[in-house]
Amino acid sequence: MAEPAPRTILHVDIDAFFAAIEQQRDPRLRGRPVIVGAGVIASCSYEARRFGLHAGMTLSEARRLCPDAVILDGHAQVYRCFAEDIFERCRRVAPEVETYLDEAYCDLTGTERLHGDAAQAARALKADIVAATGLTVTCGIGPNRMLAKLAGKTVKPDGLARVSPGEAEGFLVGRPIEQLTGVGRAHARTLRSMNVRTIGELRALSIEALERLFGLNGRRLHERCRGHDTAPVLAREVPTSISRETSFHQHTADRTEIEGMLEYLVGRACRTARELSIAPRTVAVRLRYADGEFAEQARSLRLPSDADPVVLELARVLLARLFTRRVALHGAGIVLSNFTPAGGDQGSLFDEREAGRRGALLRAFDDVRSAYGHGVLVSGRALHLRGRLEEDRHGFVLRTPSLTK
Repeated sequence: MAEPAPRTILHVDIDAFFAAIEQQRDPRLRGRPVIVGAGVIASCSYEARRFGLHAGMTLSEARRLCPDAVILDGHAQVYRCFAEDIFERCRRVAPEVETYLDEAYCDLTGTERLHGDAAQAARALKADIVAATGLTVTCGIGPNRMLAKLAGKTVKPDGLARVSPGEAEGFLVGRPIEQLTGVGRAHARTLRSMNVRTIGELRALSIEALERLFGLNGRRLHERCRGHDTAPVLAREVPTSISRETSFHQHTADRTEIEGMLEYLVGRACRTARELSIAPRTVAVRLRYADGEFAEQARSLRLPSDADPVVLELARVLLARLFTRRVALHGAGIVLSNFTPAGGDQGSLFDEREAGRRGALLRAFDDVRSAYGHGVLVSGRALHLRGRLEEDRHGFVLRTPSLTK
């Protein structure tokens, strides 16, 4: 299947995101192996990667491989500010920009008269970003999202690469199967067990065989291994989920602290949902015990709601069902999903008049926090965190919580 029209997509990836920001904030860390994470590595510098360290590795293993590594808890609010600055600079170059945690897709199609050649525009963007933030980014340019991202992976860090439509065939065929978008670890194991090791070798499998193996994703893989990716760049993509998670600074079984943290995370997640004008129907609570065990439960609200009290009530029910072991907690999190367009607060615990008042109050809170920082307002059980956790204008300083997904 051919692409419907030629496109020019620029992929921008912030190099060693969290770790690079910490090195930028503290010059003493430059040139040293830096790890950001709690329990596992969330991000590590390129100096650390030379020792074999990577995201997702346990900190105990990281210490064994690199005893001199500097390990930091992280400052998620600071990272978000750096990312938004970079993404805003991307929006000055491209009319459509789709952003994620540390990367952005920019549709440069038709911008040649304004910015010149795409490679020229990318070089100017890279220079603008490093001058403003001190951070480097890697850029890949291609006729679709998949090829643009893959092109960038070949020149990290601080690189720029371009794959033209005519080069796509030679660029793809010899690459490891794991590099194809949509092939995770499980898919890769299945394919390698069938002696399919490269993207080119995947082309030998029919679309029917791939669908039997991987369902709908098999059809996508059939197209992608041939260099086709018709997914558009959308300036405002509704996320599949919004999660707010953190590790506790010390393992805890204190119900007051746990419930306070849960309420704080619910407030952060619901505020993000309101900013996106979406309301979740499904709420999940995640716990990670000190011994490494995980527990998660999800339930649906009677009606979708972005109101903190409605989501919190269900989250507390899930917490009571989950936290039953006599083991302290390492971390906790809240996940909102199954979104619908927000249509006003429809919480089942309040009549229509009170729900309207509550919605107006939450919007007023959001306005105040947007102006003065999230930390200016703390309420409910989250007040119990005061004196236990460091605070700044963005709120409580957590241990590398996830940003929105």
